[in-house]
Amino acid sequence: MSEFDVPLFHFSRGEFVEADYQDPLLEDYRNNPLLEALPPIWDDKTVVNELASEPIFNASERDLPVHLRLHCVQRISRDFFRPLSRHLELQQSISRLIRDGYVGRNPLTLNYAFRARKDAYELIMQGNTSGYPVNTPTSAGFALVGISGIGKSSSLLRILQMYPQVILHRKYRGQDMPAPFQIVWLKMDCPHDGSIRGLCLNFLLAVDSLVGTKYYKKNVTKNPDELLPLMAQAAAVHCLGVLVIDEIQNLQEAKDDRAAQMLNFFVQLVNTIGLPVILVGTYKALPALNGEFRNARRNSGQGDATWHHFKKDEEWNWLLQGLWKYQWTDKKVELDQEFIDVMYEESQGISDIAIKLFMLTQWRALDKELESVTPGLIRSVAKDRLTLIRPALEALRSGKKAQIQKFADIYDSVSIDDYLDRIEAEQRQAERLEVIRTELGYDVTEQTINEVSAWLIEAGVTQAIASQAAEEVTKLHLHELDEIDLHN
Repeated sequence: MSEFDVPLFHFSRGEFVEADYQDPLLEDYRNNPLLEALPPIWDDKTVVNELASEPIFNASERDLPVHLRLHCVQRISRDFFRPLSRHLELQQSISRLIRDGYVGRNPLTLNYAFRARKDAYELIMQGNTSGYPVNTPTSAGFALVGISGIGKSSSLLRILQMYPQVILHRKYRGQDMPAPFQIVWLKMDCPHDGSIRGLCLNFLLAVDSLVGTKYYKKNVTKNPDELLPLMAQAAAVHCLGVLVIDEIQNLQEAKDDRAAQMLNFFVQLVNTIGLPVILVGTYKALPALNGEFRNARRNSGQGDATWHHFKKDEEWNWLLQGLWKYQWTDKKVELDQEFIDVMYEESQGISDIAIKLFMLTQWRALDKELESVTPGLIRSVAKDRLTLIRPALEALRSGKKAQIQKFADIYDSVSIDDYLDRIEAEQRQAERLEVIRTELGYDVTEQTINEVSAWLIEAGVTQAIASQAAEEVTKLHLHELDEIDLHN
């Protein structure tokens, strides 16, 4: 028995779901078990509700002892996620990418199993991929590049987790499947030294953990030239839907021509077995992403994604509105323009820094027995606790390219060719934000003011008086509104 023949009883470690074949509603996705076993293609409303995550919160917890409230604040880092337009766009790209990659890889087509085991291995060993008999995928993959701390990795993982990672196929329309396991997605980090051998062994170990194989144990002593085709073969046999390589900027540390060799291998994965590849990294990764893999992505039609730091706009306000609900200090303070300004000034629109700064400020307030969070306290905490990243933030704040260039992880070297894409993206952002607000609801304060004002106007009160009265009454009872909002 070959190491690539995987009987069901070998499966003992990973979690899987049984294949439930559904009509994918699109003709080119029908009659392919790999596609029919996937979840339905979601609309934006469904994605918003699936991605959104709110920490546990009860206003009565503000009466708990300080040592317990310190733990409550930690929930923000663990459980707070508010979907934004960029997340919806990323989910759509991944959805199309996985499905398009499977179109040319139907395990029920003639000789698929033989090709998966033999051809992928031999063609990569020979370095000749021109004659491989799979449909050329239109989705080669894409790169997701952005400033460190903007949420690339965590957002990507959250989206991937909407899909089952492993699907078990037994029979499809009465037909035995050539391989029982379909690995829908696999996400791994590029080794810190850019080592090809390290990447391959990590991949084989990950596959072993998912489907109970023994690739790692059998091949741990082999060299990179032997491991690369084995990695491709394992990906083909187990019908891998998309391979995500994070921290791709580590290729900058690779010796000799290893970076080019690894990127060329990703291109071969696309060309030989039609496997889409997503590369994720900071701006430091941009030089490594040029060349052949860039050309493959350019032809894919998906388009690379570049995540800049947030602008001080509606989406930034929307993010802070969600964050501001979670205050465990003695007194909750309302989010006003001064808070919006100081949070942006001290985080420069980097979401991870903003969230951590909000948590650190609450911890400081609780520790010092301060009644509430204040703009001055936020500035003080930022000055004391963000020391290591302050030079980078100062560079962003200056807006001067010469200063920003000193910090590769925040340097935006996107070419002028991306300008029109950004304009279109900003137009789509407004539309998506409306969908998100509709599904998750506006901030309870804003929503209630509008509703109360409308009631008063219907009762015959003038608009000016109605608006002022609604705002005063709502703010007067803000504490009760927050409790209603967070318990519904």
